[in-house]
Amino acid sequence: MFGLDKPVTDVVEKHSSRFYKIMKNSLKVKKEDILIISDYGADDKKMSGMLGYGYYHAAKKKGLNATILFQDPKKGFMFADDHVIEALTRLEKNNLVIVAVSNKLGRFGEEKSFRNFCAERGHRFLSATGLADVKPHHFDLFLEAMNVNYSRMKKKGLAIKKLWDKANEIRVKTEAGTDITFDVSGMEAIANIGEYHETGKGGNMPAGEVYIPPKGLEGVNGKVVIDGSMKTEDGAILVDSPVTMYVEKGRVVRIDGKDAHLLEQTFQKFEDRAKYPERVRLVGELGIGINPGAVLIGSMIMDEKVLGTAHIAIGSNYWFGGEIKTIYHGDHVFKNPTFYVDGKKMDV
Repeated sequence: MFGLDKPVTDVVEKHSSRFYKIMKNSLKVKKEDILIISDYGADDKKMSGMLGYGYYHAAKKKGLNATILFQDPKKGFMFADDHVIEALTRLEKNNLVIVAVSNKLGRFGEEKSFRNFCAERGHRFLSATGLADVKPHHFDLFLEAMNVNYSRMKKKGLAIKKLWDKANEIRVKTEAGTDITFDVSGMEAIANIGEYHETGKGGNMPAGEVYIPPKGLEGVNGKVVIDGSMKTEDGAILVDSPVTMYVEKGRVVRIDGKDAHLLEQTFQKFEDRAKYPERVRLVGELGIGINPGAVLIGSMIMDEKVLGTAHIAIGSNYWFGGEIKTIYHGDHVFKNPTFYVDGKKMDV
């Protein structure tokens, strides 16, 4: 079924109530149409199909009008399959869309992003991308990260957002050597707390981070020692040996470490394809993980949410209030951060 063996679907079906709980709590699902988009994944990497089928089975069991579509895995520059584009286009306004894909959904218009499409059509949505990095035995870990105490996570997330919204400067340090400062004056933080109740709104599942773009293009200085996970051209990987990025005036100017070449190759690949290659190495985001159920597994959709970590993203940030628009956005996670907001240590 849907490229999944029966033993796999049997495992997924046992967790039907947990998938429905996610839809009920995060989307406030009612009697709307639900369009679920997934893909077939690779032979040993079926997480996208498992999650997609989990939502579908849960919806059907509750008598909801759900449709699930599968396509071949897509990279960011590829177009979604025709039947997926048609289904998205034909979906009436103010319904629900759930995406669980190995890499990207794929493009379905020259300038139209999925997020903007949902905003225009009034669709609430959940998205999990980059699932090609996840092995099937991580399925239970994903369910744990998606079924947390959301009220407690909301309280923490909104408290951090309130601090960051008022901040002029955020500094982050770690014992491993990270020491970087962000000018965030006048910028607004986003609290990803798993509540996608408003028309046209949606976000990641698992949820659980607060993030903010820097002010302008030059307001970040210092170094970050990546000792959690990093996003390369081939996907996210757990870091065995720390990689250090040096940032001057908002730009990555040097990368050190045994695996530094993996990031250099990644940046170079996107610079070669970018219309404005000078934007690829710009720092676009500072984030903090707040999900107590998430663990580092080498998949950025999960890793950046882990409580007790922070992350820095290089590249595009225009969709959440920044000034950088480019084809690349890569998150890199580091452990045990200490935050200072306008010089005062932040209690997290």
